[in-house]
Amino acid sequence: MTQEAAAPLERAQQLAGGAATLAVVAAVLIALGAVAQGVAPAVNVFAAQEVTSSLAGVGTVINAIGVFWIIVLPSFLLGGALLDLSKVLDEYGKGQFFTLRASAHVRKAGEGALWALGFKIVGSPTILSWITQEGRGFIWHMEPFDLGLIAFAAFVMVLGRVLEAAAKIKAENDEIV
Repeated sequence: MTQEAAAPLERAQQLAGGAATLAVVAAVLIALGAVAQGVAPAVNVFAAQEVTSSLAGVGTVINAIGVFWIIVLPSFLLGGALLDLSKVLDEYGKGQFFTLRASAHVRKAGEGALWALGFKIVGSPTILSWITQEGRGFIWHMEPFDLGLIAFAAFVMVLGRVLEAAAKIKAENDEIV
């Protein structure tokens, strides 16, 4: 490899290594922010209902815990997708660009983001409505920005599948040579 080609590759590896660390930090910050955001609605359940040692009191505690997890789950799923991307970037930082492991994590990151968006748009509002007895139908909260994120996550997932196929071809070619 020529010096002209090696310099950008080394810079890309450095950027990938730093980005892997930032992806982990972002995942942790998302999780902390989700916990902070989910505490208030869970506390509101306690404020609206009495906690006693009876079965109703246990139901109140379970209800509050359920509300908390329903609110934070989409963010935790997104944080998991970022952790998958950090693994990809870590591989790239090591100079391992066309590996099955890195490609699989690209696909998993896209899938994780799609699950997070699906739960944010339909799952969380619907289940929260069922728990709080405000309604029994399916509810969804989707904004145009969410639609763009769905497309982006889907394309990342497809990109991961393409990279997996390319990595398999590369592995086969490396065996032949």
